[in-house]
Amino acid sequence: KNFSVENCLVCKISIGIDFGITNTDLVTAHHDQISYSTFPSKKVSENYLKKILSEANLNINDIETIGVTGGRHNDLPNEIDNVIVAHFNEVDAIGRGAKTLKKDSSSNFLVVSCGSGTACVLGNDEGYVHVGGTGLGGGTIRGLCKLLFGEDDPEKINSLSLNGDVTKVDHILSDVVSGPIGNLPKNSSAVNFGKGFSFEPNNSDLAAGVINMVAQTILRTAVMSAISSGVSEIVIIGRTPKYRLLSNILEEGFNLYNLNYEFVENGEYAICLGTI
Repeated sequence: KNFSVENCLVCKISIGIDFGITNTDLVTAHHDQISYSTFPSKKVSENYLKKILSEANLNINDIETIGVTGGRHNDLPNEIDNVIVAHFNEVDAIGRGAKTLKKDSSSNFLVVSCGSGTACVLGNDEGYVHVGGTGLGGGTIRGLCKLLFGEDDPEKINSLSLNGDVTKVDHILSDVVSGPIGNLPKNSSAVNFGKGFSFEPNNSDLAAGVINMVAQTILRTAVMSAISSGVSEIVIIGRTPKYRLLSNILEEGFNLYNLNYEFVENGEYAICLGTI
C-alpha cells in the first residue's frame, strides 16, 4: 500500500504497533515507504513504547499518529507527548491488515492469524468478526519443544522438523484402520504422539510431531471456520507459517478441501499494519 505526500499531514510518520505475547511488531509508514521492526515483548507501558521507538531510530516529534493493538494496549493513554495514540480492536486490526496485504480484491475472506495462538477472522462488506480459533500456535510449538528436548529457537526447531519422521511419534491412519476414512490421506495422523510410550524418537521426530499436531489443529479450525462462514478464500498471516512443515500441511489441507489460500508477504506484520 502506498502512502503519498498528499495523504499525510505535513508529511509526518504514521506508526502501527502490535503488542503480541512473544513479539512486539512495529510498522512505519512515511510517504510511500514502509518499514518493519520487531522486538521481544515486555509489559506494555509508555516507557516501553518510547524504548522501541528509540530502537527503531524514530523521534516521537516526527510522528503524527501511533496506532496500537494487541496485548494490553488499552493500558496506554490516548495521547503521548501530544501524539495521538489510536487504539484498535485486534479483530479489526487482523482484518484490516490482511486486506491491505492480500492480492485478491475479494471482500469476502477468512483470515487465519497464526501467532502464539491462532485466530480466525471473517472479513466481508459489513466489517470483521471473530469466527473461531485455537490456543495452539507458535507459542505451543516453542513451549512443547522446550519441554521435550530443551530447544525453543524457532529456526532450530524448523530445521530439526524438516528432518523428522512423524510416523515415529504418531499413529497414522494406515496403522489403525484397514480402509480409507472419507478423503483423508492414509498417512494422516490418527493419534498424535500415540507412539511416544513405545518408540524412542529423536529430536527431529519430536519437532516434526509437535509442528504436525499444531498444524493439523490450525487446519481443522480454519477449514471449519471457512465452511461455516460460507467463504472459500483464506488469507494466512502471522509468524508461525515460517515453520515450513506447518505451511506444507496447511497447503495440502486447503487443497484437499478446494479452498483458495494465500500466505501473504510480510504477513507477520499484518496486524500492526492494520492499525494505520
